[in-house]
Amino acid sequence: MTRGSRARVAFIWPDDGLNDDEYWSYLPDGVAWLASRYPGTLEGHGLDRATFEASADLAPMITAARLTRAARPAVAALGDHAGSFIKGSGFDLVQARAIAEAAGAPHGTTPSTALGAALAHLDARRIAVVSPYDAEVTAAGLAFLEADGLAVVSLRQVAHHDEHAIAGAGAEVWRGAAVSADHPEADAIVFLGGGLRTAGMLARLEADRGKPAVPATAALVWHACRLAGVEAEKPGMGRLFDPPPGKGETGRIHGAMRRHLSSGTKTYAISETPPVFRSAAGTMLLDTDGKRYLDFACGSGTTVLGHGHPRVLAAIRTELDRGLTHLGPHFHAPVQIALMERLAGVLPSGLSAFHPATNGTEAIETALKAAVHATGRRRFLAFEGSYHGRTIGSLAVSHARGANAVLGELKPDTVHLPYPVSDGDLADLGERLDRALSTGDVAAVLVEPVQATAGMRSPHRGLLGMLAARCRSAGTLLVADEVFTGYGRTGRLFGVQWSDAIPDILVLAKAASGGVPGALVAARPEILKLLRPGVQSSTFQLHPLSAAASLATLDVLLEEGLIARALGIGERIAGSGLAARCPETALVGTAAMRGLAVFDTSGAPDQSRTRAIRSAALASGLVTWECGTHGHVIGLVPPLTVSDEEIDRALEILEGAVTRVR
Repeated sequence: MTRGSRARVAFIWPDDGLNDDEYWSYLPDGVAWLASRYPGTLEGHGLDRATFEASADLAPMITAARLTRAARPAVAALGDHAGSFIKGSGFDLVQARAIAEAAGAPHGTTPSTALGAALAHLDARRIAVVSPYDAEVTAAGLAFLEADGLAVVSLRQVAHHDEHAIAGAGAEVWRGAAVSADHPEADAIVFLGGGLRTAGMLARLEADRGKPAVPATAALVWHACRLAGVEAEKPGMGRLFDPPPGKGETGRIHGAMRRHLSSGTKTYAISETPPVFRSAAGTMLLDTDGKRYLDFACGSGTTVLGHGHPRVLAAIRTELDRGLTHLGPHFHAPVQIALMERLAGVLPSGLSAFHPATNGTEAIETALKAAVHATGRRRFLAFEGSYHGRTIGSLAVSHARGANAVLGELKPDTVHLPYPVSDGDLADLGERLDRALSTGDVAAVLVEPVQATAGMRSPHRGLLGMLAARCRSAGTLLVADEVFTGYGRTGRLFGVQWSDAIPDILVLAKAASGGVPGALVAARPEILKLLRPGVQSSTFQLHPLSAAASLATLDVLLEEGLIARALGIGERIAGSGLAARCPETALVGTAAMRGLAVFDTSGAPDQSRTRAIRSAALASGLVTWECGTHGHVIGLVPPLTVSDEEIDRALEILEGAVTRVR
């Protein structure tokens, strides 16, 4: 297979010319094409068996194919799908040989031949079928597929009376038909017909249904390219046109992952074969195939200084050179204490005691436990859209539970209140808070200064002040979850610094561990000093390497003006006009916590299109982050060291992906 060669394909088309653009939309770079037409289905003739049998006559096809001979095509491709299956299995090969010989081409193909080859390539043997034909023609198409060894497990027939009606139906019509045709046992969804317009929705449909979708039009272009020796790759045009799964080391790694990795762990849902990264620098990732990617996910917001920052690496190497690989929870290294002393000087006043943890969810568990010990109470308040972790306690206080919703009610008891945005929201929240706190049994209220997982949602500016005042009056603790917002991403070192409110407990992880596992709970001393020795510990809590990385990251942020840079990043993304140029989208978020929300034509959140856009962006070299209450926001969380040129390139890639996936 080659890329960039000018392979020639002769398309032998029925003469209605209704949907040529559908085929061209699939053509990758490196293919030169020409079309020659012959009399196909005629005006005024219905799409019945007799019409298609007449249109399958070889003589007109051969005449049209001969007209392309002087161009010396590598492949001759027939454009009439029903005409290639209507006379039964094997006649498609007769047609392919006839037009190839007439065109002087080494290879020939038809939609029926190509469809079989495409499904074999995708290892799909059980299929759901969408047909635009009447019952008799549809039956002939199904019989052809079954003769090719395929099992048709479901069918959705949307019969049209002529070619104009088929070509006039938009992509969403066929998407709806595909959704209704899909079946749990189907390996793929197949669209019969050479006139269907499907290119604008394939990637989105595949992301939504979790399986390939193969129109005859796409299969014909794909097979023609393969026969011509050209890689049939075109990002955003469906799985058939995705780059092939990684070979060599990448393929070996993916094979090992499928064999050994728990299905419960987090995976990159928009791709079955996501890149395997072997190295990185700054904003750039390099995969095992040598492809470069811009990292606008930052390990879910973790690598705030980008990858391999020299001061962070130097700090980690210094600790390694000391030979203290780890000490466990019973002893401490100087760098751990140095970090706590440094943080005590920059955190909001009074937050000078610390409890080490391994990661964000463990730190939240620690905060919950500390609140119960300090107050003697056992109930909590949190907010709709909140995400605090995936262990049982942190999951209980999270509103966003994802697949864990099946677990039902969890402890500790938690009431989730609306996250306020408007003045009216804040007033309503005040009344709800008063009622909830009046019971006298609420240990703490948990709040994220900006909700990242919910889609980069910023609250009303008065939220933190209201919470601090109400909690103080009720003897309830205020816990600020700064796992995502901490260490500069909001344009302040800590998100709570956008208000005058000071929480009782503040939780740090992600960026605050310098890109390696680690976390800290900061609190007023009288809270953490109430804990009995050993009540909360873990073997790897704030590892010395994590403390070193965290301290180096904090120093760089404070010394190099990168906290203010977060505001500049947000302004550049907001000022790009991306959402204005991309219909059914909206830019959301603040500072270096941005996102592009994606909607359908009715204005509803569209997760399937969001995933398809992210998939297309990934194929073009941009890594993004999924968020949003309905999975409909494309998160853009670059490192604070990102350059303006890298921002512009990322937005260019994203805009191209949105344009392709409609």
